[in-house]
Amino acid sequence: MENTELVRQLKDGNQAAFDALYEKYKDTLLRMAYLVSGQMDDAEDIVQETFVKCYLHIGELKKDDGFRPWLFQILYRTAYRQVRKRRREIPDEDIGIRTDATDGITSLDRIIRTEEEKMVYSAVQALDFKHRAVVILFYYQEMPLREIASVLECTEGTVKSRLFTARKKLRKSLGAWKEGGGEDEKKRELYLL
Repeated sequence: MENTELVRQLKDGNQAAFDALYEKYKDTLLRMAYLVSGQMDDAEDIVQETFVKCYLHIGELKKDDGFRPWLFQILYRTAYRQVRKRRREIPDEDIGIRTDATDGITSLDRIIRTEEEKMVYSAVQALDFKHRAVVILFYYQEMPLREIASVLECTEGTVKSRLFTARKKLRKSLGAWKEGGGEDEKKRELYLL
C-alpha cells in the first residue's frame, strides 16, 4: 500500500496504517538518527519521539503525499534538540562503525575498511549540525536536493551551499587519506560519503 493511502487511513484513526508506516520507515530513521547523534541510545529515543509526534500531529499534514519529507523534518528537529541537549551534558564520543561483511573480504581488507569508515565517521561527526544533516540526507539517505530543502525548511540554494561547505571541510579533515587524483579520487569521494 502506498504512503498516501496509509496516511489517509492514519488520519482516520487506523492503527494498522500507523504500524505499516512505522515498519516502513523505522530502520531508515534509526540509521539517520544514529549518524546525526553518534549514540545508539539517543538515536532510538529520537526515532521513538519522532513517531510519537507523527502520530499526535498527523492531522496537521496538509498534503498526504508529502508524508516522507514531513516525517524526516520531525526527525531532524528532534535530533537537533537531542544533540544540543547532549552536548551540554557530556562531550561527544568517538564510536567506530562495525562492518559485518562476510563476502570474501580478507581480514586485513576489513580492518583497513573499518579504519577508513571510522575516519569518515569522525570527520562527519566533527561537522556542525547543519552541515552534518545535509551530508547525511544527501549521501546516506540519498535524498534529492529539493526534498532535503523541504526537510530542513530552507531553499535548494542553501542546501547546495551547505553541501559545498561540508565537502570542503571533509576534504580538509580527510586530506591525508585522500591523496591520489583523477577518477580514483571521484570513486573515493563517493565511498567516503
